[in-house]
Amino acid sequence: MTQEPSPEIKPLSFTKREARFLGGLALFGALIPNGIFCYYFFTAPEVTKDALSNPISLVFIIEAFILMALFAWLLRKTVRNGVGATRFVVMSLLGSMVFSIPATLYLMFRKER
Repeated sequence: MTQEPSPEIKPLSFTKREARFLGGLALFGALIPNGIFCYYFFTAPEVTKDALSNPISLVFIIEAFILMALFAWLLRKTVRNGVGATRFVVMSLLGSMVFSIPATLYLMFRKER
């Protein structure tokens, strides 16, 4: 039985248009989802308490933390320059994943453009 060759892995790069999209998505993530969270966190803290006591929302929160750790681990394993895993985790905790993932990709590949 012969084994088929594995597909070649291409290096990741972005066009200017894709880079602008990533920057816009990061800005959207910082302002909209994170802005809504911050608004309710400071104006109605009981909503955050209710979310943490709700088992369904708690599952999504735990999943977000697991995905954050997974992406940080992948960054540590694959990226030798640019934004590190620690900076990604800090951006994820300060913002949302919709902010941190595109922002990390944008920052990692901005020198290529």
